[in-house]
Amino acid sequence: MTARTTRKFPNDPILVKLLQSASLTTEHIIHDAYGFDKTYADLLGDIVQTRDAIRANLPSTALNAHGVLNDDRPYICVLTRSGYEFLVAFFAIRAIGGACIPFGSGILAEEAEYFISDTKATCLLAGSTRAQQAGKISECIKQHGGPEIVTLLISNDASPLRDIDIGIDESIEMNPQGPGLVVFTSGTTGPPKGAVLPKQCAVFQQTAEPNSASLCFRPPHWLGGAMSLLIPPLIGMKLYILKERASAESIWKLLKNNRITSASFTPALLRQLKEVYTDKFSSLPTEEQQEYLDGFNALDQINCSGAMISPATRTFWTSMTGRPFQNIYASTECGGAVLATNINEPTDLEHSVGTPAPGVEVKLSEGDHGEILVKSPWMLTHYIGDEEASKAAFDEEGYLKTGDLAHIVDGEYVFDGRATADYVFFHGYRIQSIRVEDALTNLPYVSDACVVGVPDHEAKELCGALIRPRHDVPKDEISLARVRADLSESLPAYMRPYLLRVMDAGEEVPYTVSLKPIKREILKRFFGITDYWSVEDPTPGVESWGNQPAQLEAETKPWDWCGLQRSE
Repeated sequence: MTARTTRKFPNDPILVKLLQSASLTTEHIIHDAYGFDKTYADLLGDIVQTRDAIRANLPSTALNAHGVLNDDRPYICVLTRSGYEFLVAFFAIRAIGGACIPFGSGILAEEAEYFISDTKATCLLAGSTRAQQAGKISECIKQHGGPEIVTLLISNDASPLRDIDIGIDESIEMNPQGPGLVVFTSGTTGPPKGAVLPKQCAVFQQTAEPNSASLCFRPPHWLGGAMSLLIPPLIGMKLYILKERASAESIWKLLKNNRITSASFTPALLRQLKEVYTDKFSSLPTEEQQEYLDGFNALDQINCSGAMISPATRTFWTSMTGRPFQNIYASTECGGAVLATNINEPTDLEHSVGTPAPGVEVKLSEGDHGEILVKSPWMLTHYIGDEEASKAAFDEEGYLKTGDLAHIVDGEYVFDGRATADYVFFHGYRIQSIRVEDALTNLPYVSDACVVGVPDHEAKELCGALIRPRHDVPKDEISLARVRADLSESLPAYMRPYLLRVMDAGEEVPYTVSLKPIKREILKRFFGITDYWSVEDPTPGVESWGNQPAQLEAETKPWDWCGLQRSE
């Protein structure tokens, strides 16, 4: 009895739910490709051991009388490649009343020093393969005169503990609006900001269906990756975790060899899975092809978030599998899903993101169109150390400004892109990038496309297209003249690309961890742009159509990746 009384968690709903789910099964529920196959008892044992190590190594002044972190410095950083080790660290931090800050596994020491200083973090938890890197970070902090930070290894082999071996201390209530998770925004534009999400952000009350399973292919320093890891063990669902940068083919094999019932994809991954199937699997014997399709069809539905999927990719999946398709609009600052289409009532509207998710209030700045404004219990509370940005993030009614645009058609919200980054401002025209990208990917010789606004002194911006040809199409068969001519039926002349760069085999588009193209890096790497496009001295390999509208024509250093890079 005495031993059990020392194993108490604070009254945090997420810890209560974890213990409830741990009582449901003694089977292995976490399968991590980094070499961990764990039960709930294994997970609880490692959580308690890590929590106790934090308590033992932090100065006594960092904790209150209950052994919980003080409110003024609740942040603890986590550096690991393993999804299982992240789970241990996350719950251990919550079990000491703290807030988790996941780092990208390839973070540079200088970047980590900035984040630790910015958040006044008290501790850095490192996974089994990141100890050396954690040491470099600690040394970097010392060299720059910063305060010493406690560095500890995350437990991954503690003695198992049953759910009945751990109790909830009802006297230690956790503020549901207190900091629970910090995610640094990847910043397709601007520097990274630490978005603080409340403790109630990751609380899920539902319980999974028996024999259900999910997969995670994304790292936890992006909210989509963190939630893909946290939700399954919280609701009693088996979890398969892939290694970092898992290939589309490896995901196909996991689906084929395991019964996965739930997964959330990005448009980029669905495109990559499609290419693997059409380029490799379509030539296999029918029986073997069907094994892969049966694996995919075990999914209850196809969930897609992170960006707008191209109509061609969506049609491929819905036609081939017949699975219900759900398009989801979510963001880091919103704490997860905001809008989603109804799987029981498929929509014909392109780029529809459906209606508000349960518990979420949504309005548009101009009534039936404009900026998407959101209010929910689990949205951003503030940005760390940036009072001005925190204040500017909300309107006068407390709605979060997303910076994304939409309009309403028959009760459905239709995504119109980013207020600035997803538009090209060409002379007096505003060109919606997503519309041009969709038109390009519908061309039979284009596998993937990204549109960027290329700065130009006269036109303000030129519509630049970066395209990847299909594997069976020679690069030299694609020209800007051909592309513009082939787009004449779908786009007006001013919307067609004025610059074209065709990718070589082996070249890769730089993406954020949430698989959104990093457009400033694309400008530099593929269009050779550091300031403005030069009509007189164009970048080799980039075709140009001038810079006038059609009617006139007729007459890795630090911060390269915002501190969010993954290791190879």
